[in-house]
Amino acid sequence: MLNSCFPARRHALLLLAVFSLTVFAQTASVRVSVRNEQGQPVAAVSVQLNLSGSDSTTNHVTDEQGLALFEQLKPGAYELLVSKTGFEPPQPVKVSVTAGAPVSVELTLVPKIEVREQVEVKATARANPLEQGASPANELQRTQAKEAATRPDTVSDTLPLLPGIVRSDQGELHLYGAGENRSALLVNNADVTDPATGQFGLTVPIDSVQTINVFRTPYLAQFGRFTAGVVAVETRRGGDKWNFELNDPFPEFRFLRGHLRGLREASPRVTFNGPLFKDKLFLSQGIEYGLSKRRVLALSFPNNETVSESLNAYTQLDYLASATHSLAFTLHIAPRKAKWFNLDFFNQRPVTPNFSARDYTGAFTDRLTFGAHLLESLVSYKRAEQDVWPQTRGEMTLTPTQNLGSYFHEQERQARRLEVLETLALAPLKNRAGVHNLKFGLGVTRTENDGAYLARPINIRAANGQLLKRIEFAGGAPYDRQDTELIAFGQDHVTVNPKLAVDVGARFEHQSITGVQRVIPRAGLAWTPFGNTRTVLRAGYGLFYDRVPLNVFAFGNYPEQVVTRFGADGAVVDGPRRFLNITDRVAAHRWLLIKHRYAPGNFAPYSTTWTLEAEHPITKALRVRAGYQSSNSHGLVMLNPQVVAGQNALVLGGGGQSRYRQFETTARVALKDEQEVFVSYVHSRARGDLNEFGKFLGSFPAPIVRPNFRANLPADLPNRLLLWGRLKLPGRVSWAPLVEYRNGFPYFQVNAAQDYVGHPNTDQQRFPNFFALDSRFTHDFEINKPVEKIVGLKLQDKTYVRASLSFFNLTNHFNPTSLRNNTSDPQFGLFFGQNKRRFRVDFDIIF
Repeated sequence: MLNSCFPARRHALLLLAVFSLTVFAQTASVRVSVRNEQGQPVAAVSVQLNLSGSDSTTNHVTDEQGLALFEQLKPGAYELLVSKTGFEPPQPVKVSVTAGAPVSVELTLVPKIEVREQVEVKATARANPLEQGASPANELQRTQAKEAATRPDTVSDTLPLLPGIVRSDQGELHLYGAGENRSALLVNNADVTDPATGQFGLTVPIDSVQTINVFRTPYLAQFGRFTAGVVAVETRRGGDKWNFELNDPFPEFRFLRGHLRGLREASPRVTFNGPLFKDKLFLSQGIEYGLSKRRVLALSFPNNETVSESLNAYTQLDYLASATHSLAFTLHIAPRKAKWFNLDFFNQRPVTPNFSARDYTGAFTDRLTFGAHLLESLVSYKRAEQDVWPQTRGEMTLTPTQNLGSYFHEQERQARRLEVLETLALAPLKNRAGVHNLKFGLGVTRTENDGAYLARPINIRAANGQLLKRIEFAGGAPYDRQDTELIAFGQDHVTVNPKLAVDVGARFEHQSITGVQRVIPRAGLAWTPFGNTRTVLRAGYGLFYDRVPLNVFAFGNYPEQVVTRFGADGAVVDGPRRFLNITDRVAAHRWLLIKHRYAPGNFAPYSTTWTLEAEHPITKALRVRAGYQSSNSHGLVMLNPQVVAGQNALVLGGGGQSRYRQFETTARVALKDEQEVFVSYVHSRARGDLNEFGKFLGSFPAPIVRPNFRANLPADLPNRLLLWGRLKLPGRVSWAPLVEYRNGFPYFQVNAAQDYVGHPNTDQQRFPNFFALDSRFTHDFEINKPVEKIVGLKLQDKTYVRASLSFFNLTNHFNPTSLRNNTSDPQFGLFFGQNKRRFRVDFDIIF
């Protein structure tokens, strides 16, 4: 009886197996991969799959690799929906499922643009520290910058809010102890620095910015052409609703002794963005007009102001061809001009220059997701034109008390850059070593610079009028220089395990005009030692090479100096000596990673940098980060007076050095209702050679080339404490405080002949310590109801008028901007020029 049951059971099992195979043969799977615009996986994305003509719905959430897998699906037509807070929801995707055939869908999410800017800060989620890698950026959102007490207009205006970045009294930005020309500025991955000088120029309006990321030492190989830091800007695209802003529509008036004396400043800004075609084509437009009359308090009205005028327009068009393909076009137009530029007590209006500049930058970006890979193609073009000329074409005279005559220098130039860059971010690859996020890039850049440089005689006189030295200029010719750069890089961000991530990579660079080829390795790690993401330790080491701006290679066409010295009786005691303009060569490195062409101008400035950093959340609201950086730079381009083969010469060489050390601690306090406070303290030292080429080959060169010294650099600040943020007060009032306390900048002393006295820029030669307390108070007034009563229609969105009252240097602390540093000046050693307490009222309209 039992034996007769086994065949029946076997038949039943066989029927069950056949039925199961039939069912599984009639089902399929859908694999969904979600990544951001940078090609990184996006976790915790809600993914919904709906069967057409049915109420059947399946929901999943993407994992840390940005993946969601739907299995055992019935054949049919499905609709795929994805969503995540802070990102634009892409269009629904139609998915056709066939029995036995798996389907893969790749989607790219882009940040969402909200109508009210305050929401943007709240919606920004903090990334996993391991995902940030070994060198996270100091990130600044547009809304954070716009609410600051300084009320910045452009990207460069926001940078001093970050630790390690300061602006001098002459308006120059210094990043981590170095000038702008040693840092990189990227907008949507495109290089936008001046091809001739490496300077930033007029940067993108703050209203067109999404985020500003500043890297001290990015160990990712995709970043190059710098030895100090990287500023990477991402601009905002239009959202799915129209947004309009009118900022600072009213000018700031000038009042003197209780009387109105015209305009002091005007900076109206108009911003609007939204969809031109729903879910397809988006526009973002920012336009800023600037009129500024910067006053010099040591001079009397009306001859105490520099007048500058500018137009800053940024346009962005985004086209979403599909859920996996997007295109973007940007255009930045920035003409500007200034009269009586660099006006101060020692260089009054007749001896100052005028200048006019025109910058045009266009870029096209194509992003294509295939499989789980992201291919990004970038083509950008920049044209920078600049003219500098004096008030009158005469000779310049330098005296111990002030300079007279006319500005000695006249220049016109046109620089161009065409850049093509391809990058490929591969889908995460998992093996026994961990999860790999690989990225590769290949690029070519063509730059050109042509122009002419003209200089007129300089007379150096004693306080009694006696002629001590005369500098004349001979020769010179127009110049035209071209360069081609090639770059290639590969990098890997490896998540070894839940506690450890490693960044490794290498970069190849070749600059044809220098004839230098180099391979640049970098490595860093991020470690969470306590088994969670609360505490993270980071460390890294990298080699960073800088490109050499084209102005360096125009030096041979500059006029040559002819110097004559005179005695007390007016007789010639030395000279005339003609100083040849010589571009030197550097010795070839005996290193496998770099190859030199042994020819003049074979410069290769570089820095070796290591960092160590710890970050930890003290409480839910307070997060603290502390780190140390050590950078040694070599091969910097310098200009020095020398004797070469018995001939006097100004030698442009590549033997300059600098050293930068920084200890930084930063705290962020995030309170409820979008309130936050940033506090940073930086202890740093910046030492190096003073005769850096940018002082003499830029738009406004120094009139005298003194012997080089290795000393404290102009931006050396041993101590700087900075506090800023946004708080809410009773009565719906917002308060944006800014407190800065730091050491004064170093200075040098000269004698009547304008030669150094002693060692320049010592610790004993500093301006007084700087302290400033600024505050901005704002209040939003909703005006929907009054407008609705007037027009008789109900408005769909709320409209606000934001009134602001700003105070600067509330304590009226003595922060001098000028010093009598000539030992022959009767008032030698006197600090003067005080920016006293002042206030400002402005309005914004937001709807």
